[in-house]
Amino acid sequence: MVFAQISQQGARLVFELAAPGLYGERNPRNWQAGYDWWEGECQHYLGRYAQEFNTWILVAIQAGVTSNEDFPGGAFVFAPGGERRFATPDWQPGAVFLEIGLENRRVDQIP
Repeated sequence: MVFAQISQQGARLVFELAAPGLYGERNPRNWQAGYDWWEGECQHYLGRYAQEFNTWILVAIQAGVTSNEDFPGGAFVFAPGGERRFATPDWQPGAVFLEIGLENRRVDQIP
């Protein structure tokens, strides 16, 4: 598993990029349901991996529509204890800038 390998090599912070496709009726798309689904998946898996391998995991998810697929969007930060320390408020495309305190486990959004 990649998380085990990189934590054994001393990584303290891991960046995960995801592009999970949304299934079902496209029009109208229930974007909140898609975002909630993927947020739960991230919490379940990445939160557990962050705890198990004692590392920070930051995930950015593709947002929006392509010609044949929709993506739920969002970004999340999980601390080494597995707790989620940051989440975007919704599925909208955008950018966030964060300051992460590796020692005190603080995550602050930079305006």
